[in-house]
Amino acid sequence: MRFKLLASFLSLTLALPTIAEENKRPELPSGIYDKPYIKRMGRNVAIGGYIDHEFEWTEGKDSTFDQHRFIPFIFSEITDRIHVSCEIEFEHGGLVKGSSNTDGEIKLEYAVLDFTLKESFNYRGGVILSPLGRFNLLHDSPLNDLTERPTVNRQIMPSTLSEAGMGFFGTFYPSELSVATYEIYLVNGFNEKVNSDGKLRIRSGRGSQKSDNNHDKALVGRFGFSPRLGIDLGASFHTGKYDDEGNNRLSILGADAQFTQGSFELQGEYGQATADGFNGDQRGAYAQTNFHFGHDHFLSESVFTAIARWDWVDFDTSVSGDSEYGITFGLNFRPVEDAVFKLDYNTTYKTPANGDKGDGVGRLFFLIASYF
Repeated sequence: MRFKLLASFLSLTLALPTIAEENKRPELPSGIYDKPYIKRMGRNVAIGGYIDHEFEWTEGKDSTFDQHRFIPFIFSEITDRIHVSCEIEFEHGGLVKGSSNTDGEIKLEYAVLDFTLKESFNYRGGVILSPLGRFNLLHDSPLNDLTERPTVNRQIMPSTLSEAGMGFFGTFYPSELSVATYEIYLVNGFNEKVNSDGKLRIRSGRGSQKSDNNHDKALVGRFGFSPRLGIDLGASFHTGKYDDEGNNRLSILGADAQFTQGSFELQGEYGQATADGFNGDQRGAYAQTNFHFGHDHFLSESVFTAIARWDWVDFDTSVSGDSEYGITFGLNFRPVEDAVFKLDYNTTYKTPANGDKGDGVGRLFFLIASYF
């Protein structure tokens, strides 16, 4: 009798997976295998990202290796009209529990839900990559030809700038050759850390993705126009109250351009910031030229690029000096378009408030980066 009961139990147990498989349902509804993305896997979910790792030598200081970024991307097409995408950033090796090293960082850099209505009008909500300048939208290491980001895009239009909010974006075609784009969002905005001991420090005041520090919402947007292939122009803005009481406003204006003709590229960006509570504004710009050569000479899809960039930032227009500018020369090699080896040398000059020119400091970078 016992053997008959045991045989019946084993038969039922072995049959369960078959029944579940036939019904295409997991054995335990709402378990870890009962998720919508599992059903869509291989058809509507994509996983990728990029990695960069660099060696830096600074004149008069030590050299170092830096596992700067490891960035996974996740994208899912829920329906033809609904898409979810995100970017998770591990910087400087991330965070190690129990370690005194606090250089690392793990954060959600970008996470949005897009609802497509038509090409000219779409909704976006979540942690948005703010369209403050062209560079912030195209900041990935494998995409850019130099290791360090332009100073104006680190200090005045601080890349990477991600903000919680919602709004709209779209594309128009004014003529057969031209394309116009826009993005405009309401976001939490910057916080009062913008005022750091009486100095305007915009990068330090990047706001929370959880809550707004005041009742005022900031407005950020960018309008782009390409009159023909090879010419891209853009204008952007960011404005909102930054202090806890909601009395003082920070406004940032930006302009960007890129021109491409054959193997030559010329690109640049200008930014200017005005904040209540400060006498002077901040402004800065960069101009960069790229020359691509040696196509397919080393490998079948490879190319070399020579780069020169000029950087300039004035941290306080109300005083003489208090600025810095730099010159960077670089050479990189792309075995394929999505992977790059970069070698750059930068010299930065800082001018203190008394107007005297400071000594230049040299830095050498070697970086490897690739999408995956």
